[in-house]
Amino acid sequence: MTHKHVYSSFLSLIVFMVLTGCASLNPGKQVDILKSYNYNVESVSNLQVAGRSAQGLLEGNGNSLNLNALPGLAMGILRKDLPLAAVVNMKVSNPTANVTSINAFKYLIEIKGKPFFEGTVDRVVKLNQGESAVVPLTFNANLFGVVEEQRGIEGLLSDLFTREGEGAVVLKIKPSISLAGSNIFYPGYITIDNNLLKSLRKK
Repeated sequence: MTHKHVYSSFLSLIVFMVLTGCASLNPGKQVDILKSYNYNVESVSNLQVAGRSAQGLLEGNGNSLNLNALPGLAMGILRKDLPLAAVVNMKVSNPTANVTSINAFKYLIEIKGKPFFEGTVDRVVKLNQGESAVVPLTFNANLFGVVEEQRGIEGLLSDLFTREGEGAVVLKIKPSISLAGSNIFYPGYITIDNNLLKSLRKK
């Protein structure tokens, strides 16, 4: 076989591999598979207001607040600097026979319909049917960024931590696949939890 024939055969093999690779990749289908995965909040841990555990805010059956329970809360209110921080442990499960690798997550936390925190976590998650993984999503932002003038900061804290304000905190995510070194994100956010802080309230 001549060098010309060897080169021609090699070139044909490369073209075949590229074409079949592109056909099997089908990025649109892989992105669509992401919606069929199950995403649930397994727990919310280390929830803090002004650097202190938020558990101390609640009184009795969880319907009222004790704003004097957290040292530094009054000073934070005066300075209009009241950070809310936590780790959201999100469980991702694959109930389907389809397998695709999630390469990263964008996540959005809204408080009363307003964007509160946006983040990205680089975490490769590849799950076979029936498998699951827990992905921690952290957030830390100033509550005064979403406070309403009519309700004030005390009203906002009540909405966040008592049952009267159920549904005030929402978690949305946007998973992605990797293609040619870039993340291709799912179009639009997927709502995961409409009542993110419910675990803090007593039954």
